[in-house]
Amino acid sequence: MSSISLAEARSIAAQVQSLIDSGALQDAEILAHRELARALGEPRAVLLHVHSVALTVTGHLVEALRAAAAALEAFRKAESRSGELDALLAIGSVMRAAGDHDAAIQTLEDAEEIARELDDTVRVGRVLRTVGICCSILGRHQQALSSLSEAAALHAGQPDYRDHLATSLSLYNAHGRHAASLPVDSPERFESLDRHLERWTELACDAARAGMTRTELMALGNHAITLHDVGRHREGLEALAALLPRYREHAMAPNEAICHFEMGRAHESLAEHGWARFHYSEAIERFERAGASGELRDALYGLANVEEAMGDHRAALTALRRVRAIEAELGEAAAHGTASQRELRIELARLSSQWHRLASIDPLTGLANRRALEQWFTETQPRIDRGDALMVLLHDLDNFKSINDRFGHDVGDEVLRQVAQLILVNCRPLDLAVRYGGEEFLLAMLSIDHQSAVDVAERLRASVESHRWSAIAPDLVVTISVGIAGIGETGDTRFLLTLADRRLYAAKHGGRNRVVATN
Repeated sequence: MSSISLAEARSIAAQVQSLIDSGALQDAEILAHRELARALGEPRAVLLHVHSVALTVTGHLVEALRAAAAALEAFRKAESRSGELDALLAIGSVMRAAGDHDAAIQTLEDAEEIARELDDTVRVGRVLRTVGICCSILGRHQQALSSLSEAAALHAGQPDYRDHLATSLSLYNAHGRHAASLPVDSPERFESLDRHLERWTELACDAARAGMTRTELMALGNHAITLHDVGRHREGLEALAALLPRYREHAMAPNEAICHFEMGRAHESLAEHGWARFHYSEAIERFERAGASGELRDALYGLANVEEAMGDHRAALTALRRVRAIEAELGEAAAHGTASQRELRIELARLSSQWHRLASIDPLTGLANRRALEQWFTETQPRIDRGDALMVLLHDLDNFKSINDRFGHDVGDEVLRQVAQLILVNCRPLDLAVRYGGEEFLLAMLSIDHQSAVDVAERLRASVESHRWSAIAPDLVVTISVGIAGIGETGDTRFLLTLADRRLYAAKHGGRNRVVATN
């Protein structure tokens, strides 16, 4: 089976996202999982990312986190910064779905930094949207509205209308949460809710035209609930009744349960107690099945009020006893939820450690890579500023292309591995051995004088020349050329590397298999 191209992977990812938007969640997950078997490299990263999105929506959070982590690793190997950003966004979404909003915000800070570095307006908006959702749920209403308003402005007029609609949904929800936090009889609360009625309707129409059925149904549900909250109970009830079969059709079980609960509230407000009892009972059954304890408690409390109004005090008391029992369970559930969040944080920490290691190590040789070298320079700069000596030895394998051409790339890879080990033999704990490029290596050495660095380079050059290369392939000969430079000559690590490279060039053109340490 041939592997798929990056363009094909992106096309499949778009299909998966379209299935998610239309509510066909199981189909989305199946498609993403199936196509992963055909993908390698960056195409695999693209599909891992969208698979994580599907898993998050369906509630498989640990699996979603691992898929997003694998996507992040693959995007980093492919040096795709935009892909890395998308994977971080997916990780933030998993943590948000798990209820660990602080951890989500922390992850999203890294994503925002990359998005602004890339000057990617759409992705900056996506990060701000997720941050805004977290802040809204945490009750940080002004911060939430600020983030979401900026995200909405960034997404307005963008070619992909889905971002605009998703951000509008989140922004209106944040306004609703803010309004709900105000006193019940507050004019400000009523005005805020009433003002958004038309916006919910417009959003639902726009989502329907864009084929975003889940967004459409969520907007219609919020519109119906808001009608009830502003006192238009009959209109809200009719809107909810129309939504109920559509929630069933699109397997939106949580929304179906909430719909029954809100219908119970509306009927109760209209003193239609028989219908209120029916819908509260339907909601209770579904909340029990879903293990939604908080919502179950609210539905039972509503049922108790209705039973009391109908004169069935025994049934009302039974419902209230269950409310009290659930409130006790909620304390345990909160502890369990905290434990689940901790499990995800531990998994995230484990994966973060793995990413850091992989991001800093060359996979072929096990030496540090250029990213690790940059970090090492940053960490050692205070010592250099205090006058500590720094020398760099830049090595290049002589005629390496001819080794690959004559003996094959497998032999070439083994040569690179063994040269790396010979460099490590000459590496002190203070030093850093780096695979600097294809067949280039670098040894960064602290607290060493110029002549001692030359001695190390000569010893290393001789050990490579005398190494038993015939054990890999008969007639194989390997030598290296070395350029040396010290921080005292340049005062800056950038110029230090340039000077070492210039001297390496002189060594190569002076006959190879030699060390050049002066101009």
